[in-house]
Amino acid sequence: MQRAISIDQKKIDRYGKINGDNDIIHYDDAYAKERGFRGTLLHGPHMSGFAAEMGARKYGAEWLYRGRLHTKWVGPVCPGDVFDVRIDEDGVLTASVDEQVVLVGSATLR
Repeated sequence: MQRAISIDQKKIDRYGKINGDNDIIHYDDAYAKERGFRGTLLHGPHMSGFAAEMGARKYGAEWLYRGRLHTKWVGPVCPGDVFDVRIDEDGVLTASVDEQVVLVGSATLR
């Protein structure tokens, strides 16, 4: 199962308001580029939220009671990217932007 999510600055800004993360790397394009990124960065917990959604899709209501999520952010996601998150039969999660893996982990039931 997979889901492709288009990332834009508006999505990043809205998430930042929800979680209170005001780190400039998420909001100032020039600042992010000065540090070697292609642009501002999607928040890591936002990536994990998309991964958790895959657990919910796979396991249904049981996910709410017995779900376990483990994620590791391994690459940047910037505005204009498509965040492609997948879960396999064993609950292994991977997310990529183009061919670059940006998140790994698992969504399982205990």
